[in-house]
Amino acid sequence: MRVLLGCVNSSVSLVGYDLARRAPFWYCPGNVLRACGVCAHQGALWVATDNVVQRLDARGVTLLPLPGPHENLAHSVKPLAFAGGEALGVADTGNSRVLVLGGMKALFSLSPLEGWLEAAAADGRDAAKALPPDAIHLNDFISWQDGLLVSAFNYQPFANLKRNFPSWQAAGLGVLFHLRRHEGRTVARVAALGLDCPHSLTLWEGAVYCCSSARGMFFRYVEDGHGNLREDARWPVTESHFLRGALRVEGGWLLGGSSQRHQEDGGGMCLFLLHDDGRVEDLPLGGPGEIYDILPWDRALMPGICAMLAARPQLDLPGDFPPRCVLPKEYAD
Repeated sequence: MRVLLGCVNSSVSLVGYDLARRAPFWYCPGNVLRACGVCAHQGALWVATDNVVQRLDARGVTLLPLPGPHENLAHSVKPLAFAGGEALGVADTGNSRVLVLGGMKALFSLSPLEGWLEAAAADGRDAAKALPPDAIHLNDFISWQDGLLVSAFNYQPFANLKRNFPSWQAAGLGVLFHLRRHEGRTVARVAALGLDCPHSLTLWEGAVYCCSSARGMFFRYVEDGHGNLREDARWPVTESHFLRGALRVEGGWLLGGSSQRHQEDGGGMCLFLLHDDGRVEDLPLGGPGEIYDILPWDRALMPGICAMLAARPQLDLPGDFPPRCVLPKEYAD
């Protein structure tokens, strides 16, 4: 099996990895394309980063700028089942919401903090200033029940909590929200609590899976019949990496390990194969970096995109980046 890794804050932005050979076979340097969340949708690769969503195919890259008021800090991008599979969602982390995109424009948003903005407007305050940027670090989502399940680092929009990074990271403040639309408004409720930097929400066989990234744990939740999530299982995966990125593969889960932030010896990027019997197999990738997403390698889509990126101008970015990589012929079919 071949997979595509989306990497953020790294010298490479996309990596092709051959799971059978336990080795990477292609990469895109970070100064050719910036990336965070990645998904394949309707014959294109969609990449979220900074203030844009990028649509990639063999012809080039099309940019969709995202609306403010704050910097977007775009994270996950995924198709939305509740919108008939046609629309995309993007985690607008800077504005604490999920934007729903139709075609190449934003249609509407869902936010667990929508009420904060409405209260500010009712008091005559500037709603854009009432909510701080990146208030709760809302970063990922999946279609769930009649709306979305959304992950965030905290449930209160108090940005000053971030001043003490260790507490923000490992105090069990992480939360999963259930968001749905009703009469043009967001209805939000807390579905699960107690995670440390939750990421990578995945739905498989009716259960919800999630990385508790700062603890290196992988969780499984089941719906309890009352709209809440009940923890059904947890697996310790790593004590040396920030766990983020999850893909169901034959016989287990493929999980992403990022270099730990703010540590001198955080290790390089690594994949972890969590077998169904609980065994964890380490698959080191090399240098430092951060894996954000893992998805299947699309054999029809990716060769054209690889060729397009190989000819794309480099971005003027600070830092050291590897040379361009050409997709090997054996992977072009």
